[in-house]
Amino acid sequence: MQRLWLLNDLFVAYEYRGNGISKKLIEAAKEHCKHTNASGLILETAKTNIVGNELYPKVGFSLDEEHNYYSWDNN
Repeated sequence: MQRLWLLNDLFVAYEYRGNGISKKLIEAAKEHCKHTNASGLILETAKTNIVGNELYPKVGFSLDEEHNYYSWDNN
């Protein structure tokens, strides 16, 4: 069984956006996957996140349109 890393809450401060920082952060996460022999990297974002939904395919992520994701919060 291999690790599967979750990229959670990717955020670049407004004043630094447009400089390729998000791509560099994602590439660093991919390198971490390679160095830890993980099976991959997953993330999810809102359908309304236009920037993220345009970015992730450009950096090699595949969109899984087939599955529903569910969560349960212990509040």
